[in-house]
Amino acid sequence: MSASLKVVKSAGLLLSLQLVQRGLGIVSTLILARLLTPEHFGIVALVTIALQFFELLVETGNQQYIIQKEQIEDADLNTAWSMDVAIKTGMALLIIASSSTVADYFETPELGAALAVAALALPIRALKTPGMMLLARNISYRPLFRLTLWQKGLSFITVVTIAFIHPSHWAIIIGTLVSAVIMAVGSYRVHSYRPSWTLAHMRKQWQFSQWLLMRGIVGFTRSQIDNLMVSKFFGTTQLGGYNLVREVSLLPALSAIIPMSEPLLAAIAQGKQDAEVLAYRIRLSLALMITVLTPITTFIMLYPELIVTVLLGDKWEPYASLLRPFGLFFFTFSLFSLISDAVIAQGKVKALFWFDVASTAVIICVLLLTGTDALENMAWTRGWLAVTTTIVLLALLNRWASFNPLRLVWLCLPTLVASAVAGGLVAALQLAHLPNLGEFLLRGSIFVVSATLLTVAMASWLLKHSEEWAQLRSMPRELRT
Repeated sequence: MSASLKVVKSAGLLLSLQLVQRGLGIVSTLILARLLTPEHFGIVALVTIALQFFELLVETGNQQYIIQKEQIEDADLNTAWSMDVAIKTGMALLIIASSSTVADYFETPELGAALAVAALALPIRALKTPGMMLLARNISYRPLFRLTLWQKGLSFITVVTIAFIHPSHWAIIIGTLVSAVIMAVGSYRVHSYRPSWTLAHMRKQWQFSQWLLMRGIVGFTRSQIDNLMVSKFFGTTQLGGYNLVREVSLLPALSAIIPMSEPLLAAIAQGKQDAEVLAYRIRLSLALMITVLTPITTFIMLYPELIVTVLLGDKWEPYASLLRPFGLFFFTFSLFSLISDAVIAQGKVKALFWFDVASTAVIICVLLLTGTDALENMAWTRGWLAVTTTIVLLALLNRWASFNPLRLVWLCLPTLVASAVAGGLVAALQLAHLPNLGEFLLRGSIFVVSATLLTVAMASWLLKHSEEWAQLRSMPRELRT
């Protein structure tokens, strides 16, 4: 089976899985949005930020190391597993010991106990078999399908049940622990590999992983600095509205787009020995990603008030205007992730780290200078900074891989034109007399159908002689075969 076909089949499987997985997550988020106030969500945001930061401190990058390595030995897998267990257990103990100090720093007493309990998920997740990394390396995701369904289904039931009984951040934390236990135990049922303790190749893996670890810390700072500034300059309540609307804008990315692009990392890594193959796979991956992102971004920026009112309820309407700049953030968030994976697949982790350091410093300075006078200014500044950093990283990727940016623009032309035409068509419809939910469903359905049909029609006409279009057309036949 060709690498491209394996990517398509794996991406389709991941999409099906993520539609269920993230669908449950979206439902639980919408339930909590109706049970909690913006102030409550501000506390939840602080809990999440603190947990993400500590988790990044122990990210060893072992899966990326295993995927990009040409030859894999048992010692590589066992070392990756041992490092993960040791480092994450140590960090969990450190979090438990310092949880009260962290809570005092954020002036949020509820944070102490929450961090201490949530820290247990770190060593539990680390116990899963390293055979899961082999599945990702071989672009074989089918064994994960049933396990992840059980994991997300049971954690969803836990979160929703606790949320109805006692609406608070505890619903999310306990659900996270349940999810970690199911994944760790279930991994040994879906893969036969049994790890043993060794640190034989620790030095090699650390030389690769240290840059991913430092990049993770810098990347966390870049992704959360606006939330921290909002908390400082505008208060916890405003942070709750700002963070929840931002999370809504990222739902499509976290639900389907980024998980679907995961097999592309392995495909790009497999082609890095041939410059032409590498350039082709990067260009095709970017074109597919932009084709999916453009219509979603267009709809988000056209109807922010309608989306927020329908998904979150009327009490969140004062924050609806933030969704428009976060449409830019959604587009670049997804694209930046794919570009970063392409850079990592070539082994340029150190260069990517220094890019992240420089871009994060610029983002912090610009936000402090221009984004602290109003909440909407903060969102727009953050959105345009995300666009700028993504363009710069894309230029660096072209320097290393020469994927031909002009050809990439040509490949993306159908979706750009189709999204603009579909947006104009839907905007011309007079549907204000309908209830919000009816208007949302009707506009959304018409937009999706028209954008899809126009994209396919334009691509079949404009790209019909291209190698990329020929490959896409051949894939359905290969899948049937």
